Formats: sequence, C-alpha cells, structure tokens
Amino acid sequence: MMILVARVSRLFSLPLCLAAALSLVGCFAGKLVGGDLPAIAYIVSDKNGSHVWIQMPEGSEASRISSLSVDAKTPRWSPDQSKIAWISVGNKTELILYDVDSEGVTSLVSNIDAEQPPIWAPDSDRIAYVSDDDGEPDIYMVTLEDNQKTRLTFSPERELVGDWSPDGEWLVFTERGNEGLFLRNPDGVNRIELTAGPDSDPVWSPKGDRIAFLRSADGARDVYVLRPTNSDNWADDTDEVAVADDEHDEFSASWSEDGRRLAFVVRFDDQSEIFSVLVDGSERQQLTQNMEDDLMPVWSAGEDRIAFVSYAYGNAEILYMNADGTGQMRLTVNDGMDTHPDW
Repeated sequence: MMILVARVSRLFSLPLCLAAALSLVGCFAGKLVGGDLPAIAYIVSDKNGSHVWIQMPEGSEASRISSLSVDAKTPRWSPDQSKIAWISVGNKTELILYDVDSEGVTSLVSNIDAEQPPIWAPDSDRIAYVSDDDGEPDIYMVTLEDNQKTRLTFSPERELVGDWSPDGEWLVFTERGNEGLFLRNPDGVNRIELTAGPDSDPVWSPKGDRIAFLRSADGARDVYVLRPTNSDNWADDTDEVAVADDEHDEFSASWSEDGRRLAFVVRFDDQSEIFSVLVDGSERQQLTQNMEDDLMPVWSAGEDRIAFVSYAYGNAEILYMNADGTGQMRLTVNDGMDTHPDW
C-alpha cells in the first residue's frame, strides 16, 4: 500500500506537463499527498463536460487528468496501480492510457464502445474492450507493449465484456440476444457457456473461484454467485447461489479484497441503498441509510474500504466508508456530478 501512495504522490508533484500530451490531458492542478488509502479516480460532469479526476482520501486536493476538450468516461486503475485507462469521447471514441511513472499519454485504439469500461488483464499488460471495427460489435484485446489488437469473438450479436479472471485464463462476457454467461480464453480458442438464464454483469472474485452476476426475473435483478461444483475447472458443472434475492432490484455487485463479501445496491421505491452480504447469502448488512440514492460501490484494493456515489448532498458526490458502513467520509465537494469511482 505504501508503494502506491509514493507513486501517486510523485505523479502529482511533477512541475510540467509534456507538450505532446496536452491535447489529451491537462496539467495537474496540485500536489496530492495522502495517508494510507489509495487514490480514487472518478468522473466529474459539469458545464465543461465530463472529465477524469483523481484524489487521495483524507483531505487532499483533487486534480484533473483528462483534457477539457473531450469528454471522458469510466476510468479504471490497472491492477498494479501503475496506469489509468479511460474512454475518451470526442470526434472519435478512443481508449486512453496514462502511465504514472513516465507521464506518457497514449491513445491505444479508436472506434470502441463508449458504454463499456476498459477491462484490465490481471498482469496489467492487456485491456479488453468492445468495438465494431470489423462490422460487428465484438470483444477485442490490445496489448500495451506493442499495441497489438486481437479480435476474440465473432458473433452477429453485441457482446458485453464482463471481467478478466485473476489468473488471466478467461474473459467472462454476455451476448445480447443470447441468454447466459460465456467464457472465452484470450490466448486460445475455447468458448464455454456457463449459464442459460437472463444473466448480466459478471464479476470475478479476487481468488478466481467464483463469479458474481445479476439474474433478471419478474422485472427485477438479483445477485447470484457461480462456482465450479467439484473442481477448479469452469468447463465442468457449476453451482449457482442467490446471495441477494428479494422483490427489489439489485445491481452493481463488487467483491471485497478477500473474496468473502459482496457489496451491492438495492433499489427501493424512493431511493437506492448499499448493502453487503457473505458469498453464501448470510450476514446481510445495510451499509447506507437515507432518503436519497447511494450507488456504484467499489471495494478498495488492499484496504477494507468502500467508495461509492451518494446524492445525499443534492448532487452526486463520492464518499468512502468502512466495510461495515461506519466511518463514512466525503471525498468530493463541488457543483458537478461525481460518479464512477475506482481505486
């Protein structure tokens, strides 16, 4: 954790911005120093558009790291915390990469699906995304070392890439028009059908032994967990457990670092609140409680904290809290709409 803090502090104490990067990112608006928590990247949407900002918790200033000239969406830290990727939406839609150590800004690929976030490989060497470069909206991956682009799926249906397995062997995804979850090994040719239900939004557990996903039924979604029945082989039989199953709509599942709990959102009639539950469906806890929407929970890497979006202050702001809902702290204070936190 201290390595991450050192890297981020060094990043925002740099006095200059490279001229070659000015068309993509802005100069940093201050020096970020912080305590023991990693930096949170997020989107601020205001009259100037939507842009990527980054901020250390515990009272530090925020800095914008994407250009004012184009909108940005869904920033994602790399697993090794050395890079940030996001989607740039201007005259063309691009996958943008920022390297913390070198200050380098790279447009990796263009003509990508702006509605899907970049999905990092666990070794931080590849990114999966969706593009219709070849006529159909299929899943691709790009390698950071040589910018090599590889098409992974060949279907007339629109794919939605979900997550990369922690061992790098599998990508889990869905297809519009075909129910179920599917696996594709990026370095091979295998395709496995995991489920046959109206399922979406798959997210791999940090240990790689389970996949959380949403299943639609009777106009609402429930949180399920899937795992192989008798082995570690996902091609074998699997078991499904409904860990959050009631009459309300549930979504935005996020794994704790140890893989024991899931945070998720429950939409009630008048507001949405954040809950957590063990992977067997027990020990369900309500973490937020107010009359406004609390959304987009995301667990920190290496720390038992959850960042989230709340409308309790009128507009959308980023907050963070302990895993049990205590210690809630406000990260952002501005007139914009702050969304899509990641750390």
